[in-house]
Amino acid sequence: MQFVSHSHPVLVAAARHGLGTSLAPLHPPVVLGEDDVELVRLFCRIDRIVGLLASGMRSGEIAVAAQHAELIMDDWHQGLRACVLVEALLVRVAQQLDRDGIRWALTKGSAVGHLDFPDPGLRLFADVDLVIHQQDWDSVLQSLDRVHEVGPHTRSFTRRYGKGETLQIDDMEVDLHLRFAVGRFGVRSAMEDCFRELDSFVVAERSIPALSADCRLLHACFHATLGGNPGLRAYRDVAQLVSAPPECVATMWESARRWRATAVVATALVSTWEHLQLDPAHPVVIAASEVPIGRSDRRALDVFANNSRFRPQAMTALAALPWHRRPGFLLAAWQMSREALK
Repeated sequence: MQFVSHSHPVLVAAARHGLGTSLAPLHPPVVLGEDDVELVRLFCRIDRIVGLLASGMRSGEIAVAAQHAELIMDDWHQGLRACVLVEALLVRVAQQLDRDGIRWALTKGSAVGHLDFPDPGLRLFADVDLVIHQQDWDSVLQSLDRVHEVGPHTRSFTRRYGKGETLQIDDMEVDLHLRFAVGRFGVRSAMEDCFRELDSFVVAERSIPALSADCRLLHACFHATLGGNPGLRAYRDVAQLVSAPPECVATMWESARRWRATAVVATALVSTWEHLQLDPAHPVVIAASEVPIGRSDRRALDVFANNSRFRPQAMTALAALPWHRRPGFLLAAWQMSREALK
């Protein structure tokens, strides 16, 4: 077995499979060699792009020996079965939140799969991601969190400055998002924008509210830029959503300007085009490459790119806050740190 990275030709071919010639110029078929099969399969399972790999294999864009093709199809079917379990949890959570009158919307995995991919089965996922209206944050924690493992100071910091919380329900994760990110770009966000207009789709005869396409794209850009090691799946989400109607992309840019997050969006788009080797003449990436990024934003982006620890990322919020809010932020961060050491 050889070392496999994000730039492996088979992984790149899988991640951009099905985007269409407007984004991805035609490339010659790539061959998955014997020595790379196991690592490529492992990577695709972890990054949840095995459905794209299988579809690319069936279309002839990726050449795989017959015995390995069967294993890849098995990987895809196992991933689909896991998605069914996650969506069953989603339906139960949706029923509870609706009963309790909580305002929420689905984002990322299942929402992008159902609303943005031509076949939902191509976008695998392993958890439920919900954006919660800020006024309902305390209510959702009471509704869903049966075991209060998070301390009061940590909860207070999250409510005022944080990204959200992850709950374990039936051995699966439910990520509750209060913001799209912690730190500089999180405290600038105007999350009420996300609830002005919602999309929806149906799972098991239940209507599931989801972020609108422009907000899904904005969230995908935040995840691709600020999500640690986002993987090819995150870049594919960005590219998939760029394929939405032009007015969706324009509305996303308007929100990014209001949130003072154009640096996040521009970085995500340029990175997506580089990782997926998309058409460099596309107007979206040309516009992104021309976005000026100030020194303070650049420093914050570098923290997220080079340091995966929570504290340095959270501290990028300090300079983005008005002077009168900075002492409160520092106090809240100190109290949370002390609580974590107990």
